[in-house]
Amino acid sequence: MFDGIFFINSALNVNQLSVFKNDERFSQTCQTIESINKYCPNSAKFIFDSSPYPVDEEYKKQISSMDNTWFINMGDNEVVKSFSLKGMRSQAECFSFMSFLDWFKQQNITGKRIYKISGRYTLTDNFIVDDDSYKDAFVFSDALESWMPKEIQNIAGANKLFRLRLWHMDYNLLDTFERELPVILRDCIDYGIDVEHSYWKHLHKYRVIELDKIGVKGIIAPSGEYIDE
Repeated sequence: MFDGIFFINSALNVNQLSVFKNDERFSQTCQTIESINKYCPNSAKFIFDSSPYPVDEEYKKQISSMDNTWFINMGDNEVVKSFSLKGMRSQAECFSFMSFLDWFKQQNITGKRIYKISGRYTLTDNFIVDDDSYKDAFVFSDALESWMPKEIQNIAGANKLFRLRLWHMDYNLLDTFERELPVILRDCIDYGIDVEHSYWKHLHKYRVIELDKIGVKGIIAPSGEYIDE
């Protein structure tokens, strides 16, 4: 059994909304994996990539050669590709995650906790692998107040959002999360809200722990802004 199972969502080949070239994105994704190995050595790492364009075969080969690391290409999924090409990031991310979980649950790989980290971000010294308070809980960075107009908040039923660069849950919550994902996706489609608002709406009703510093850092691709959460 692994101490941590890391789901890494990425898009290694994009042509918009990024200040980084593909070779930089690949290098940063390798740094993501290296940071996981540093802070959680007994881990399994799964990159599910939703690039709408083919990923360089050498990139996939190098990633798959790393210890306990798998590369799963979701960009060929026609629904994911359609969302991505339309710039519908939240919808593409949700559907990609749903399709990836269909594959993952057939692999019979178990762990103590499941972590979701965005590719190109790295863990920091604030990251804690195991804490008794995390038991049976979803763990997020502190929820933020919504920036959406009040009218949209009221219609969508979401007045806060969870930051999703890093979050985690007990392994026994995977089925609960999987049941909520289609509902999260539906709200993104029906109300046009982003996935961060929809996660808060549907997951804050469970046992949730919010942390001031969850332990992740990196640069936001569209803006170049540095974050340390």
